[in-house]
Amino acid sequence: MAVLCLMLLLLAGDLAAFMQPPVFHPNPPTEYRTPNCAQFRLPGCPRDLNPICGSDMATYANECTLCLKIWEDGHDIKIIRNEPC
Repeated sequence: MAVLCLMLLLLAGDLAAFMQPPVFHPNPPTEYRTPNCAQFRLPGCPRDLNPICGSDMATYANECTLCLKIWEDGHDIKIIRNEPC
């Protein structure tokens, strides 16, 4: 009987954790920005470090490296913010 009660308590805890609402980012972006890839001569990118966060939730060293990823993979990735993810 004690084992059954313990299992029910564990299941209740798992259910309570499952029912929690999703955690949202404290500062959600208001609008994603399209990178200006026309300004770069791909596949070469400058080595400057100016991190940006892409809509794929990856941090890129700069806007050009994001454009290089778009150019290579063909995915439409936007800029969420001008800082690491």
